[in-house]
This record gives sequence, structure tokens and C-alpha cells, in this order.
Amino acid sequence: MEKLENIIENVEKSKDIKDVSQVTIENTDKAIQVKENNKIVNTENNSTYFDDFTKNYRMATQLAKSTIIPQTYQNKPENVIVALGLSQKMGIDPFTIMQNLNIIKGKTSWSGSFCKSLIEMTGKFKDLNLNYIGTKGTDSYGCFLSATRISDNTVIKGPEVTMKMAKEEKWTTNPKWLSLTDLMLAYRCQSFFARLYCPEAMNGVYTSEEIEDINDNNTKRTIKDVL
Repeated sequence: MEKLENIIENVEKSKDIKDVSQVTIENTDKAIQVKENNKIVNTENNSTYFDDFTKNYRMATQLAKSTIIPQTYQNKPENVIVALGLSQKMGIDPFTIMQNLNIIKGKTSWSGSFCKSLIEMTGKFKDLNLNYIGTKGTDSYGCFLSATRISDNTVIKGPEVTMKMAKEEKWTTNPKWLSLTDLMLAYRCQSFFARLYCPEAMNGVYTSEEIEDINDNNTKRTIKDVL
């Protein structure tokens, strides 16, 4: 029977694996089967598919024993391996990933404070600056992120986020918008800038504040019958 070490090779690079978090490995009487969502995945080239995954799992098992990593990852190698995968994909050290990748109501999310760093790490922009606009304490109060695009030295102005927008989108059901207004405006305009001008920076992951706003907004939207 093929050894497990030769089975688990580079899951993330496999065209047959769509979601590494759903992968399980079963040791049957005849062979070791790799399954995703309980469906057997093509394992003809297992020896070339899963080696990196094996190394990551071994590393994750050791890192999970550490007491200086966030509690979300302590004694949970399955969580650590997700962070390691992102670390390798994005070229960021795993400790930085673990310090800034949060789990909010079962969903992975970046800490809002990390968003600006992610933009800078793309190497596309410099001189990032937060600009506050309007009158504080009113709906006009807001913020936008500006930055200089390195390729042509053009100053880029990101989307404006105002308290009027926050109220219209029901984000203010999250009490942080009232107690930490400047911070919430900054985090949101930074994530908007990233999604518009360098979406690869976020890697498809929302910020923790975005997840909280989505979950805290329980208002049902209704469509008025105009007939």
C-alpha cells in the first residue's frame, strides 16, 4: 500500500482539489483514498499531488503546540495548516498570518488594521494616507484612502466612506461605528481601496469588521408592491 507521506502531496496545487478544508484521507483495506466533500478525488498522481501538504501538516502539528500563537490556532493543527497555505500563497510569514487572520462566526477574516499592510505588500502603491472629510458628528463625516501608484506616479483616490453610507447600509447596527467611528471609517475605506485597485491583496477574504457588519445587520429588506 502506498505510504501516507506519498499520498498527501501539494493539495493546494492539485486541479482536482477545490477546497482543502473539505479534504479527508481514509486508509482502506486496498488503498488510501483522498476525498473532498466525501467524494473520491482522482489520485493517479498522488505522489506528485500532496507532498507539500504533508510537510505543512507536520509543521502545523508542531506550531499548534506553541503558546505564543493566537488561541484560535493553539492545539488546532487543522487551523494552522490553513494559515500556512495562505502564508505560502501570499509570501507572508505564517506568524504574521496567524496574528491577523481571525475567525468570526465560522468565517476567516483579516483584522482591519492589517488591510493597509496588505496593500503596501503588493508593491504597487506608496505614500498611503487616510483623509478625513466632512464635519465630525454628522452624516457628512467620512474618510478615503489615497496612495501613489508606483508604476506611473499617479495619485489614486479610493472610494469615500461616510457615516451617511454606514447608516444607509445598516452598518451602524454594529455599536463600534458609534464608539470607534474614525477607526471603522478607516478600516472600511482601506478595504474598499484594496478591492478596487489591488484585489489580490485581500485574497478574497473579508475584514473582520465587514463580517461583523454583515452579521449584525439583521434587518430584512422588503420590496414594495407597486402593482
